[in-house]
Amino acid sequence: MNLKVLCLCLLFEASCFTEFEITVPRDTVTGFYREELILPCMFPVDSSWDLRSTVITWQRGLDVVHSFYYSQDQLDRQNLHYVKRTSLFSQEMAQGNASLKLDKITLQDAGVYTCSVSTNAGSQKKSFGVKIAAFYSEPRLQFSLLNDGVNLLVTSDGGYPSPTLQWLMENSDITNQTQTHFMQDTHTGLYVVSSWINLTEVTNSSLTFILHNKPLGQDIRREIQLYSDKSERQGESAYRCHGCFILIPVILLLLIVMSVLFVFITKRRREHTKLNGATEVGHFSEILIPNRKSSICL
Repeated sequence: MNLKVLCLCLLFEASCFTEFEITVPRDTVTGFYREELILPCMFPVDSSWDLRSTVITWQRGLDVVHSFYYSQDQLDRQNLHYVKRTSLFSQEMAQGNASLKLDKITLQDAGVYTCSVSTNAGSQKKSFGVKIAAFYSEPRLQFSLLNDGVNLLVTSDGGYPSPTLQWLMENSDITNQTQTHFMQDTHTGLYVVSSWINLTEVTNSSLTFILHNKPLGQDIRREIQLYSDKSERQGESAYRCHGCFILIPVILLLLIVMSVLFVFITKRRREHTKLNGATEVGHFSEILIPNRKSSICL
């Protein structure tokens, strides 16, 4: 009989122990670069809960992120990386909230975090992953004209992790015709992305640049419209050349008129000199008609 009672007591104690279970995220938590991040952790409380018997410890690997016991924060052993960046929700601790707030997160805050909670009702610890991501900036477009086409360069920065890029032309994938360069900032670790393409024999067409940052679900999709005025410029050149050719007979006619006028004036001058019995060098001998060249537009 005593054995049965002992077994029941042992079973009851085991069931009581298993009832104490903390709750943390099942999936990896994503934090936004330079913003605050809440690491959730909840524990069961009842009428017997006592703050003085509650111990809460947060760790990343072997590094102590934050500790709480004796009814207050105990940060003597806190890793220097987290100094003045962590806090608990002390006013919500009586409701079983052991969550940690981490301020101004950086890429170095990524890793596996463990929440440990011990109260007069039991103790338990659980771990989950944390990754950091950053949004990419609005893409900037630069272009330069080539002898046989155009060079397009799209740049975006301040993002993490490295994105997936895609180029489309009229809904056809031309990514394999592009070149992409990823560079990480030596201080922040964030990426600068540059992607460019050289296009020859450009015609009126539509290009689409796509940047996908999977952890944040960020999709940047920008369209680039290309317009070729090659045919218009050819038509304009032909028109201008046509005008140049029209100008040629006008110039010739003007030369003929001026020549006739020169001969007529010279003749009259000589006749006037003879009538006055004077011997005078022709004054108009120094007047030169410039040799004008017609320009041909190509």
